[in-house]
Amino acid sequence: ERPRGGWCMRKLEFLQSIIHQEKQQKRSEGRTEIVLVKIHRKRLFEDGFQQIKNLSDTAFRHHLRIMFVNEHGLEEVGVDQDGVLKEFLEETLKHALNPSFGLFRETEEKHLLYPSPLSKIHQEHLELFHFTGRMVAKAVFEGVVLDVNFAPFFLRQLLHNRNALFSYLDELPDLDAELHKNLMFIKTYDGDPQDLGLTFSIDEDEFGKVSSVDLIPGGSVTPVTISNKISYIHQVAQFKMFTQIKSQTRAFCSGFKSVIQDDWIRIFNLPELQRLVSGDSSSIDLTDLKRHVRYLGGYHGSHRVILWFWDIALNEFTDEEKSAFLKFVTSCSRPPLMGFASLSPPFSIRAVNDEDQEPGDMTAGQALRSSLKSFLGFSQSCSEAESCRLPTSSTCFNLLKLPVYRNKSTLRDKLRYAINSGAGFELS
Repeated sequence: ERPRGGWCMRKLEFLQSIIHQEKQQKRSEGRTEIVLVKIHRKRLFEDGFQQIKNLSDTAFRHHLRIMFVNEHGLEEVGVDQDGVLKEFLEETLKHALNPSFGLFRETEEKHLLYPSPLSKIHQEHLELFHFTGRMVAKAVFEGVVLDVNFAPFFLRQLLHNRNALFSYLDELPDLDAELHKNLMFIKTYDGDPQDLGLTFSIDEDEFGKVSSVDLIPGGSVTPVTISNKISYIHQVAQFKMFTQIKSQTRAFCSGFKSVIQDDWIRIFNLPELQRLVSGDSSSIDLTDLKRHVRYLGGYHGSHRVILWFWDIALNEFTDEEKSAFLKFVTSCSRPPLMGFASLSPPFSIRAVNDEDQEPGDMTAGQALRSSLKSFLGFSQSCSEAESCRLPTSSTCFNLLKLPVYRNKSTLRDKLRYAINSGAGFELS
C-alpha cells in the first residue's frame, strides 16, 4: 500500500479546501472572539494541558491564541501569531511524544511511536492522550508538519480500515520481532503444542509486578492444542498490538477527530495519513524553497551572500544535508506535502550583524556600544565578528539568520557545521 502522488495531492487539496472553507465560514459569521491562553515557558506542557483540555472544539480550532510568559514572568510580544502557535504545538508534542515521558513507546528497530501499555503511570493518562490527539490534529489543521513517525498498527485505528485481509500478526514484527519469531515457531511446530505447556493467557510485567491476563474467557485454563494454535497466535498478536492499548488509542483518536472530522480523513489510506501528519518523505526540492523565500534585514536575491548560499545549498548539499538543513530551519526534516508555497510562516533569510541584530533593530544604546567596540578595537579573534558567528535559526518562524560572511568558503564551513551539529535553535 503506497501513496500515489497524483491522487494523494488531490486528496490533500480537497482537505485543505474543506479546512479553508470552514475558516472562512467562521470569519463570515462575524465571531471574532479570541481565547487567549497564557503559557509559562518553564511549565509549557503543564499549562497547555490544563488550560486547553476544557476548551470547546470550536474554540480550540478557530479562536485559540497563544501568549508566552518568560522566565521573569513577563508576557512576550508575539511577532507572528502563526509562528507562536507553531512553536507551542511543536514544543508541546515534543514533550508528549517523548518516550521518557511515559505516554508513548518506540518500536525497537524503526523507532515508530505507539501508546505505552504502562501509560497509567500518569493519573490522567487518558486525558493526556485525548489532549495529544487534539494537538496532532491541530497541527494538521494549521498545516504544521511534525517530525514524528507513528507505528502503522496504531495510526491505522484513525481510519477504521481493518478489513478481512488485515492481520495484527503481519505487523507484529514492527513491534516485537522476537515475539513474532516465537509465534511462528508455534505455528510450524510439528509436535503436540500441549508439550509446550501454553494456555490462552499472557504474562504482563507492570512495574515489576507480573500478572497473568486471559486472552479469552477462561484462557488461563484453556490449553493451546493443534486445533486451536492458529487462534492462539492471532490472539497474542491482537492483544499486544490492540487490546492492551485500546483505551489509550481510543482517547487519542477521539481527540484527533474533535479537530479533524472522521469524514475528512477517511479518503486517505494509511501511508497517505502518515504523510499528512509527518510531511513528504520524497527528496527535498530546494529550488522550490528558493522560489518562495523572503529576504529580510538588507538581503535580496542578488546579494553576494545569498548567491553563495543558494549555490552551496542547491549544488553541493547531499540529500542528508538537505534534510538536516530543513530540520535546522523548520524543526522538521521533511518538506510540506503541498510544497514550500504552503509553508507557514514562509521561509525567510535575515541578515545578521553585530550582536545578532539588524541595524534597524538596534536601540540607541546598542548602536553606541557597537560603535565604541569598533573604535576601541574590542573585537573577536576573527577579523570580522560576522566571520566568527554561526548561522542560527528561529524554527517557530521558519527563519534562517545568516551572518554577512566575507567569503564563500567561510559561509560553506559555518553553514555545514551549524546544520550538522544538532544544536539547532539559536546556536552561535
